[in-house]
Amino acid sequence: MAGSKFPILAFILLVYSIFWLLNELEVLIIDIPWIPVVLVIISIGLIFNRFSK
Repeated sequence: MAGSKFPILAFILLVYSIFWLLNELEVLIIDIPWIPVVLVIISIGLIFNRFSK
């Protein structure tokens, strides 16, 4: 039942894009340069989990 799993990557991208939008609109000032690195690590983990099954 792969269709019933929670879409983790979509949720992470949604949260990241909301923070990015708020930062660009200067509503929320975030100076965290390592967020893309965290996204890459999470994506690699999701890819390895997908192929290890």
